[in-house]
Amino acid sequence: MIGGVCLGLLLLSTFAAGPLRSAQPAPAAPVAPAPAGKRHPTLVDPAKAKCGDCHADVLKGEIRHAPAAEGCLTCHEFSKKERQTLVALSAALPALCVSCHADLEKAADGKLAAPHAPVADSCGNCHNPHSSDRVHLLKAPALALCLSCHAGAGLDASHALPVSRSSCLECHGPHGTEFKRMLVGGVVHAPFAEASCDSCHRKGRGTRVRPRTTGAALCYTCHTDLETAFSRGSIHTVVREGRCTECHSPHLAASAKLLKATGNDLCFRCHPEIRAKVSAAGAHRPAKAACATCHDPHRSDHASQLKTPSPALCLGCHSTKGGSLARKHLGADLAKTACVTCHDPHGSPQKHLLATGSVHPPFAEGSCDTCHVGGQAGALVEKGGKALCTGCHADVEEAAKKAKVPHAALEGECTACHTPHASKEPKLLKGPTAAVCTACHEGQAPKRGESVHGATTWLGCQSCHRPHGGDQPKLLRVAGNDLCNGCHLSGSVKSDAAGVIGLPGGYSLAGERARRLRVVDLDTARRKNHPILNHPVAGKPSGTGRAALARPVGEMSCLSCHVPHSARSPELFAFAAGSRLELCSACHPK
Repeated sequence: MIGGVCLGLLLLSTFAAGPLRSAQPAPAAPVAPAPAGKRHPTLVDPAKAKCGDCHADVLKGEIRHAPAAEGCLTCHEFSKKERQTLVALSAALPALCVSCHADLEKAADGKLAAPHAPVADSCGNCHNPHSSDRVHLLKAPALALCLSCHAGAGLDASHALPVSRSSCLECHGPHGTEFKRMLVGGVVHAPFAEASCDSCHRKGRGTRVRPRTTGAALCYTCHTDLETAFSRGSIHTVVREGRCTECHSPHLAASAKLLKATGNDLCFRCHPEIRAKVSAAGAHRPAKAACATCHDPHRSDHASQLKTPSPALCLGCHSTKGGSLARKHLGADLAKTACVTCHDPHGSPQKHLLATGSVHPPFAEGSCDTCHVGGQAGALVEKGGKALCTGCHADVEEAAKKAKVPHAALEGECTACHTPHASKEPKLLKGPTAAVCTACHEGQAPKRGESVHGATTWLGCQSCHRPHGGDQPKLLRVAGNDLCNGCHLSGSVKSDAAGVIGLPGGYSLAGERARRLRVVDLDTARRKNHPILNHPVAGKPSGTGRAALARPVGEMSCLSCHVPHSARSPELFAFAAGSRLELCSACHPK
């Protein structure tokens, strides 16, 4: 096999403190240079040789090292001697790896305060140079790599609780660190610093370490003031769901407040779409500088965890003095204007940070007088109201009048749901459909701790309901199980030649989303076989013995077992069931 090892990405294998099994510092011998001569015939042009034809095995892993995928000459050099081609590494190890991974130079040179011996010896001790089925090109799972040198019994003896089945990288840096025992940081959680592990953990069973309780409840044992503070207002999702350790390390970290990353990098771990906006040419400077400029990371009294409500937040930087800003907005009272309905606060390729989800054509064309009289914000054609909109959108009005079930919202103003200028959302919606709809349908909003149907948050309410009016009860696009089967029946979710999936009732979505839809298998009549063989999903159920029902359920449908919007369980089980056992027990006696 052709030799050569690179460090890969930040490689998160870890060798925790503990006695070694032998004097060898690593689980495998360093990778030697590739044999030369006999195994390689004369190559007319080494730069064009297809090495993979003979060495396909080195790239069989799902994750490929970028240099290996780009070409062998990145790390290897070819030479000819007599009638044979010689292959060698273009530099010695670990210098070859450091040529790309300069941030690990001190680690590779063993110059850290707490170096890791296998790193300075050879990167190939832990990583495959070409490809691997494991993240960071690891040769084995991280814990297995650690235990190949550090005996589990010794590790458990040297820690206050057994850790030999835990993640070493929670506390130790895999390449060495500037802190004693290769600890990952100098900011230490007080119980950890005092070795009071039982403050948070129960006594282990065998080699398992168990927390005293789960989620934020454990943190609130000491941080009681935060439990009250984080129970009201606009709460960050990870805070509301009690996932404190998404952002904070429970043991130690390199950053203040035990944060796992600093600045925007911490936020971007969950919000990559915002990273893309603030990294692009049209980034909003305050957003690029720091998310905390506008948002509180935990909770706020204002929507979207804003430190100050909009538009006051915007006007803190964008002064109305001089009147130029007001003139650009046709004299509108900017103190009462929702800036983010037209502008994207994070970034946009459009001028003036205009939102790119959808733009009203007259606004895009600068034809303000289409809707405004005399270029004044408060003077509207037809005196504003629905008559102004239906002047162009008569088809929507006509369809709503013909609908057997009209949407009550159409009795009011169109601007209750739509913005007249621009929006980050399609169809000029004032926000995500779930937020727009639950503004009126408060009973359908998820309660704290509930799981939400992806049709609501991921696709939007309009994927199941017609927004202006329809022929089915509750404005459903189609009736009964056919609506659910449109997304969840195996074989029915297919994209057309353009990559678009057509769902029941005329709704469509991009084809790549089909891979993320959960599907079930039913019989050809679509009446049984879920969740187990012969279990009915349509029609009136019957059965005796173990299949007998404890309660009458009438006609079976998807809604017999699932609720459509939000529920206690991720599977959206009915009867407030938190597990399959609870769900089944609701109908079937034990």
